[in-house]
Amino acid sequence: MKKGQRVLITGAGRGIGLALAHKFAQEGYDLILNYRKEQGKSRANLQRFVESELAEQVEVTLVQADIAEPRDIQDMIKQLKNKGIMEIDHLILNAATAPFKHFSEMTRNDWKLLLNVNLIGNVACVNEVVPMMIRGGTICAISSLGSQRVLPKYPLGIMKSALENLVRYLEVELYDRNVRVNAICAGVVNTDMAPFLKELWPEMFQRYETNPRRWLVEPEEVAEIASFLISERSSAIRGATLMADLGMTLEP
Repeated sequence: MKKGQRVLITGAGRGIGLALAHKFAQEGYDLILNYRKEQGKSRANLQRFVESELAEQVEVTLVQADIAEPRDIQDMIKQLKNKGIMEIDHLILNAATAPFKHFSEMTRNDWKLLLNVNLIGNVACVNEVVPMMIRGGTICAISSLGSQRVLPKYPLGIMKSALENLVRYLEVELYDRNVRVNAICAGVVNTDMAPFLKELWPEMFQRYETNPRRWLVEPEEVAEIASFLISERSSAIRGATLMADLGMTLEP
């Protein structure tokens, strides 16, 4: 059954973003799915999703924008309004990118990429979308394990820490607009990036692969939590970051 509500997901073309799209479509939300490039795997994934039986049950709009570019975000909103989309109920800040380097190896361009996508771009999305939340709404940011523990060659971790702190500030700032803001800190997620991360962090993977505890989070599990956070079922949760790491950080 259609919800009569619309969700905008940034970075929706793969991994957690695509799992979010599937989950929200199953629950009857209309979707705005953002991707960065016209050519590439993300765009192809989204086209297959649009043509699926699941997507036929709701309204799905694909929109291209590089979240690193505030002007792209402004143009994305203009495109949506030109298509008659004047209201958005929920915003999922999922897009992320970063170089995998030690901080000593980071160039000026690396820093610009890191800041523009993961912090400045997210704030720009909030500033453009919140005025369209006419009846109030929710924002859910997708964070990662690097906000909680030091991972080699993972500068994205400090941006995720900043993102989780931003959630708290936005919750206070947007309270009077009836916009509720939360985040999910996902552990190591079983996406197409997992083989690359295994090469990057072989000792960590070896340690947890020999542990009886399940430790790879499925993208669908993150999507389930996001579904809860944008619903009225979580109305008492505000400015919080929910940990979704299967308990892997509990053990020394």
